[in-house]
Amino acid sequence: MASSDDARQLELIRENFTKTAKAFGDFVLKNRAQEADDFAEFAIARAVDAAQWRAMDLACGPGTFARALAKRVRFTVGVDLTPAMLVRARESVNAVNPSCAFARGDGNRLPFLDGSLDLAACGYSIHHVLNAGRVVAELARVVRSGGRVSIADMVARSGKHREAHTRIERARDRSHTLALTLDEMRNVMQDAGLRVLDEVVQEKTRNFDEWMSVVNAAPGSPVYSETRSLIEETMSDDSAGMRPRIGAKGLEYSLPTLFIVAEKRP
Repeated sequence: MASSDDARQLELIRENFTKTAKAFGDFVLKNRAQEADDFAEFAIARAVDAAQWRAMDLACGPGTFARALAKRVRFTVGVDLTPAMLVRARESVNAVNPSCAFARGDGNRLPFLDGSLDLAACGYSIHHVLNAGRVVAELARVVRSGGRVSIADMVARSGKHREAHTRIERARDRSHTLALTLDEMRNVMQDAGLRVLDEVVQEKTRNFDEWMSVVNAAPGSPVYSETRSLIEETMSDDSAGMRPRIGAKGLEYSLPTLFIVAEKRP
C-alpha cells in the first residue's frame, strides 16, 4: 500500500501536469521530437529483433517518446498519472500507430506481469519520484530476462551541487524531488539487477524565460521571481552546477542530461 508521502507526491505530480498540460505538451511536441527519435534509437540499438518488441513508456506525457517507439517496435503502451497528459499522448501517438495502448498508473506499481515486456523506458520523470530505486526496480521487474530498461533524465553535476540544484527545481515545480548524480543513476540501475549497456551525457542549455513558460510561470509571478532569484544567487560560485549566465536572449543555464540503457541480467 502506498504511504501518505507517496500519495502526496502523486497528487503534486497530477496537479502540476494537469495545470501545465497544454504549455508543457506544446513545448515538448515542438522541441523534443528529434531527441525522442534519438532516444528511441539509443534504447533499441544493436537489438536484432526490436521490430517485434513490446515496449512501455512510463510517464508518457504528451507522447513524444511513445510515438518514436511506435515507429520502431511491434507494440507500445504509454503509462501516465495525469488524464490530461494521457489525452495528449493518445492524440499524438495514434496519428502514427493507432494500435498503441494507454493506461493510467505510476512507476511505484506498474500494471504489468513480471517479464511481460521487452523494453521499459522513462523520459525525464525519475526526478519526480520519491524513491528512484523502487521505480527502476519496477521497470526491471516488468521486462523479460535480457530485456532492456532505458532512462533519460537530467542529473546533478555532482553531489555538492545537489542541494542548491534541487532547491531551484522545486521552486520552479513543486513536484520535483531530487536529481541523482551520474554515479547514483548507474548504481540504481545495477541495484535493480540491470547491466548498463551504454550511456551518453549531453549538455542541455535552457533559456530561463522559455523554461518558465513551460510551467505557466510568467515574468513577475511568484514562481518566476523566486526561481530566478535562486539561480542568480548561484552565479558567483555556481553552487547549483547550472552554469548560469546572461546570454543574448537573457538568463541561460545548463545541465547535463543522461541517456542510459541497461539489460536485465538472467
